Amino acid sequence: MERWKEIGSLSLEMASQVQGYSLQQYKEEIEHFSFFESYFPDSLKEVELPDSYISFFDKLMEDFRSGELQRVITRFHLVTEGILADLGLTILNDSSRRLGLKEFNDGIKRIIADEARHFKFGLSLISDKSYAVKRVEEIFPEAMRIVMDGKEKLSYLGYEEEKLRDMMEKLRKARVNQLLT
Repeated sequence: MERWKEIGSLSLEMASQVQGYSLQQYKEEIEHFSFFESYFPDSLKEVELPDSYISFFDKLMEDFRSGELQRVITRFHLVTEGILADLGLTILNDSSRRLGLKEFNDGIKRIIADEARHFKFGLSLISDKSYAVKRVEEIFPEAMRIVMDGKEKLSYLGYEEEKLRDMMEKLRKARVNQLLT
């Protein structure tokens, strides 16, 4: 989880450069990690991340280091939050609701609302829609690899490969459509 510490400082640095950037978003991201750590205190430190995940987030750090706002927004707001987090939170929301985990589900619902605001804020900062569409399309296969690398674990929650692919495709199309409208 060392990557998250570096991303946190890079994100805060970027926040200071963006007019209107919400430090509230930065605070909420920290709260999200705290929420998950409260439920999974040891497993988050010990989880072995797939290479696809490590590569994706290493590229996110490169984007932050570049200082190029459009580059950061497309990977972080549009793909990381708008596709990957959306998918993961949808699965956690559905599963926790089905399993009757009310307190956990309430926390997930708050995170879903936060992430929706973060995505919309990122979308509002896009200045070159054609660049953003191109970047989403370029980054999407990396995001799909992360999900497919975790498909075995997600199948325990009732999400088989075909369903995951369909959900990811719908999210990709929705994000591209949001950019084009």
